[in-house]
Amino acid sequence: MKNYKPILEKFFKNQLSSPEYKTFLTNLKRIIKKAFDGHFNRHIESLFAKYYGPDYLKALSHELLLKLIDKKNTILNHTFIHENYLISVVVNLIYYHLSSDFKTVEKETNFEDLYLSKDPEEEENLKLEEVLPKLTVDHLESLRLLHIIEVLKQHLTPKEIETLCCYVLNYIYKQEAECKVNKNVLYKRWERLKPKLRAILGYEIFEEISPYKLFELIKSELC
Repeated sequence: MKNYKPILEKFFKNQLSSPEYKTFLTNLKRIIKKAFDGHFNRHIESLFAKYYGPDYLKALSHELLLKLIDKKNTILNHTFIHENYLISVVVNLIYYHLSSDFKTVEKETNFEDLYLSKDPEEEENLKLEEVLPKLTVDHLESLRLLHIIEVLKQHLTPKEIETLCCYVLNYIYKQEAECKVNKNVLYKRWERLKPKLRAILGYEIFEEISPYKLFELIKSELC
């Protein structure tokens, strides 16, 4: 019978190594699947797959991490954390989404919405990095970045991707990238592309993520 308290203590203290963190997430996904199988029918699980997509277990595992952090003091007061305790947290999370008709899922999560404090005065001074272990913050940001890349792939034409790559390589990385058009044409294409990028990504995108990491992903995944 596994005691999850030691791994949770390390998680709360940001002491998990990257392999330990990945294993922990894998276990959480298994527990979430077990909660679905033991407490709900396949139709309910299919609803979550519909709203979250094929990676619904991964998405729910990240929400579960936030719930566990919210219950940090309670968890630390226990000497033993049984898997059934985690399953009960998952079941409550599932019921929460069902009762809200998935309204919280339909709104894209913003890092600023992840505050766990209920005190408005505390919320003003609270930063995400102070609430979540750094490894979790990095993981959430990586997921956000990968999502952005997928959105760009879906919404940009090949010519627009070429324009984006030429701009990033030439003006961000100062590389002599081989573009099929001259600088004047590239400039005009870039000016036409900017409003579309703003519409896709939003004006606040660089407040939420690292521009450097985004450009690195654009360079490696699109160019």
